[in-house]
Amino acid sequence: MKRVFILLSVGLIFISCSTNNKNINDLEEEVSENLWCVPESTISDGTSFFPLMDNPNYTTVSEIETRNFLNDNSKLALYKINNQVYAYPYDYTNKYEVINDSFDDTHIALTYCPFTESALCFDRKLSNDNILTLKASGYLHKDNLVPSDANTTLFWSQMKTSGLRLNNKEDKLKTFNILETRWQTVKNHYPNALVFNFETNCETCAGAETQLNLNNLFGVINEHVLEDTIHLFKYEDFSNNTKIVRISVNNKNTIVVGNKNKVYFNAFYIPSNITFSALDDSEFPLVLKDNEGNKWDIFGVATEGPRTGSKLTAPKSYVAAGWAWEDFFENLIYYNN
Repeated sequence: MKRVFILLSVGLIFISCSTNNKNINDLEEEVSENLWCVPESTISDGTSFFPLMDNPNYTTVSEIETRNFLNDNSKLALYKINNQVYAYPYDYTNKYEVINDSFDDTHIALTYCPFTESALCFDRKLSNDNILTLKASGYLHKDNLVPSDANTTLFWSQMKTSGLRLNNKEDKLKTFNILETRWQTVKNHYPNALVFNFETNCETCAGAETQLNLNNLFGVINEHVLEDTIHLFKYEDFSNNTKIVRISVNNKNTIVVGNKNKVYFNAFYIPSNITFSALDDSEFPLVLKDNEGNKWDIFGVATEGPRTGSKLTAPKSYVAAGWAWEDFFENLIYYNN
């Protein structure tokens, strides 16, 4: 806090000696932009440099396989839009930690923090239609990535998705759900996926290091005004084929679907008058069927039946290290078989 008081004092001296028309309230507002709204002891120094990535390059699954850059257990995120699957191997995203992209009027920022092992996909389009350009600031909050807007002084907590500075402490970024899985899933079930690859000749990527950690936990966020409640699930609880668990999230009936062998979790709100059951693993990546005769894939998209093309809405959810969930949230509900 000492640094903040010095900055304020210097600023006051400067303003009193100048002919600038700014008043004390203007000065205090400017200084407040540089104040954290969390204890400064939880913020590490922002000395690390991460380049901005807002023009991502994609390549094919077969090209990655030809170069042998990834192994079967390499961890990655999958995002599906306009019937196209995009894969983001963490070995490639680690250089940036934040990947900006746009698909028509959908603007995303795929983020992965190697320390907390958390991946979230943010909606960069704000309610006022402004588009953020996010990058890794170099700061860490409780060892977690702090994304910032490249054009302003706005900073966010990745895991809590909320603002970290006084000038944006009320801001909470919206998210798009993504799937965390392994490279083998992409090879076997999504051979037409487009794969983020930060270099055309990526020999330095060989020997993937970001491997699956089946000790991490899947969290489904029950959002509250004061403090969120997190429903947490272990891979071990979903070890025998695809399994469905029913919970209530944000006052809506919700299902969590997962499979340790296939390595995925997802959560969806249950539409009215729909009853879900799990499909056999032989039909993967289709994972759900319902009482209307629809079949749904792991992204919550109906691929067969009268609702073909429909997509299930979903609560905020993601995978992270168990200790990170405990550091960021107080109200944790652990699922028990």
